[in-house]
Amino acid sequence: MKLHSELEELKFLASMSKEYLPNFYAILEEHTGIALDDTKQYLIESRLLPLSKKMGHQDVYAFIKTLVQTPIGPLHWQAFESLTTNETSFFRDKHVFEGLKNHILPLLIASRRKEKTLRIWNSAVSAGQEAYSVAIMLRESFPELYDWNLLIQATDISDLILEKARSGIYSTTEAKRGLDQYYLDKYFTKPTQDSYQINPSIRTMINFLPHNLVGVWPFYPKFDLIMLRNVLIYFNQDTKNKVLDKMHKQLNNDNGILILGASESIYMNDSYKLMPLEKISYYKVN
Repeated sequence: MKLHSELEELKFLASMSKEYLPNFYAILEEHTGIALDDTKQYLIESRLLPLSKKMGHQDVYAFIKTLVQTPIGPLHWQAFESLTTNETSFFRDKHVFEGLKNHILPLLIASRRKEKTLRIWNSAVSAGQEAYSVAIMLRESFPELYDWNLLIQATDISDLILEKARSGIYSTTEAKRGLDQYYLDKYFTKPTQDSYQINPSIRTMINFLPHNLVGVWPFYPKFDLIMLRNVLIYFNQDTKNKVLDKMHKQLNNDNGILILGASESIYMNDSYKLMPLEKISYYKVN
């Protein structure tokens, strides 16, 4: 009987330690759009553990209690950033970049030839590899754009990850994920034995800015191409719809194109028209 009562007490204490999780899920979603539930407790525990230890808490759930019971501040944003997924690589999903090179960019260039202006937005860009991949592709495959007014805007919710993106410095492992030696030799230098840095000629093509997709959006110009890949999967349907409506307003009304991640789709929204290619799909302003 004593063993049974001790087990029951441990279960009760465990449940009490997690009682603030629903409140934390709510503030996380409100401020970042990321929708988590109890099926993702392992993610909460693993990613918040280093920060909770650093702040002197006995465990992750004591840290969460503090976050829930205090006004939103820098510590909350450190926790939120710990829970964002920054998995990326150069030329990630080769079919997408093949579609850009062979179809989408030629289409946009043809439609903007008179103005000689091309605006691209890489949203939720993480450490910058996607935006740099686009810039390298423009320089490598479209030399006619040298005298164009090019804007590549790259945004992310995390100030910390944007610092890395702006530096253009990557470990050897990161650099070689998606890049062959030709690109490394042509567009990178080696500041140290174990790192590569993108040349200034490519870095200066990109404007890195902090941006929260579920926050208040600043004024942006209309974009010809928006890449919003592997982001919507973390949002609930209502948040997805709101973000897509805002994105629609940011797209050029003349052939503006939106590219989502491979597992993401737009349903029941007449503002976008699905355009299938051989191995990928994209969306045009309808």
